[in-house]
Amino acid sequence: MTSLSQSLSLWLQTPVFWMLIAALFLGLELINRRMVLFLPVAVSSLIVAMLLQPLPAEWPQWTFAPKSWPGILALWLLLSLFGSTACTMLRRRRSRRRARRKRLTRAGI
Repeated sequence: MTSLSQSLSLWLQTPVFWMLIAALFLGLELINRRMVLFLPVAVSSLIVAMLLQPLPAEWPQWTFAPKSWPGILALWLLLSLFGSTACTMLRRRRSRRRARRKRLTRAGI
């Protein structure tokens, strides 16, 4: 019988798990496009899966990928946080431009 920590460590260190998480959040993004969280979480899951993917021995190896599951989870959370912050900032900028265009067209300029 394996402990929960060992099972969690095994799942969080496999790229397939992160691809499934990405597919789940991409599906949620397609259903509800107004949430700022779903797309950045999916993209960060794909980045983590890419970093965890084993490479052939003759290719240059990634030294950036964490080896423990808390490090992998922290990397995923940080990438998701930065991605959702960037999406929020872009959405605000776009809505401000739209509001400004509406004001200018109503004023007749």
